[in-house]
Amino acid sequence: MKILKQITAFLTAAAVCASTAIPAYADYYKEPANIKGVLINSESEVAKAVELGATQVITNFPMSWAYQSDMMAVYERFLNTIKTAGLSATVIVLNDFQAASYNPDLLPVSGPTGANYYAFNTLNEEGIQATRDAASRVVSRFHNLVSNWVIGNEINDGQAWNYIGPMDIDSYCSHYATAFRTWYDVIKSHNSLARVYIPFDFRWNVGQVEGFKYGAMDMMPRLNNQLRDTDYGIAWHAYPEEFDNPIFSDDRHAQEKANTYIINLKNLHILTDYMDQADMLSPAGVPRHLILSEQGFTSLSPANGGECQELQAQCIVEAYQAAAANPHVEAFMLNRLTDVPELIQENYAFGLLDPSGNKKLSWEAYKNVGN
Repeated sequence: MKILKQITAFLTAAAVCASTAIPAYADYYKEPANIKGVLINSESEVAKAVELGATQVITNFPMSWAYQSDMMAVYERFLNTIKTAGLSATVIVLNDFQAASYNPDLLPVSGPTGANYYAFNTLNEEGIQATRDAASRVVSRFHNLVSNWVIGNEINDGQAWNYIGPMDIDSYCSHYATAFRTWYDVIKSHNSLARVYIPFDFRWNVGQVEGFKYGAMDMMPRLNNQLRDTDYGIAWHAYPEEFDNPIFSDDRHAQEKANTYIINLKNLHILTDYMDQADMLSPAGVPRHLILSEQGFTSLSPANGGECQELQAQCIVEAYQAAAANPHVEAFMLNRLTDVPELIQENYAFGLLDPSGNKKLSWEAYKNVGN
């Protein structure tokens, strides 16, 4: 009997240790009621997103924040406010150069290059481990608050948004696939219901371009060959051809052909037709998840006489309707809720509110569309 009690005590202690070593995570996914979404940057904008009628929001998370306890607390409160408001959250993880101050192995470069963001370092084992550790730091904190994760930004533009250095497209795709799988495995280990996305800008077919820019048409099959066993999704940026002109219906480079240069709301079916191919389907045999995670329509356009709020409103409605008409689209995220002065200087007045918080005509237009 004494031996039996000792065995029982040992097994009980072992079970406690096991449960401590391998936490049980609750799966979480907030299914949005419709595709209407918008980029927000602060807790104060959550109530405005609800008033707008958005059911989902998208936010940015620079990796340097992961090493700052105050920023982690602020961001966690932000995500909790989003969840409490009944909104579905999509988080874009961005490898900013400042992250190197906390974990030098996380970046693939030793000094600044002028890029906006960098690829996660997969050039060596130290970088892969740093990426895994960073992902664990972020996901373990936010796993029950985030439905969708986007790994990086516009990866087909490796010059500005996913810098790892010049290399051939096969090597480039292989490195991104390694980074994506690292994040994917960490995310799925904490929340099996979360969806994980590969982000592209609107450039589908760039041809033979020197250096750092690649066409999504050339990247997708290469990435699919390495990631087909995962349930990866696509996050597409369906901007008008010219960012300072909200009209997309006459974009001359968005053509009705399989090798079009640009894919946006004018010819989105080119992308979804491609994704319907048998070889591109998910492991479940269905089309992969698709979100339109960033598109903006300016209210300040030199080509249209300067201030053009009515035109912005009209184009946003037309874009939303085009997205809603495509059954593959699961999110339509406007960039952004509120204008920022730096972008206005470039005539990129994408917001529904001006910098002072005043509602533009596009506010009511977007609020009412789809209702």
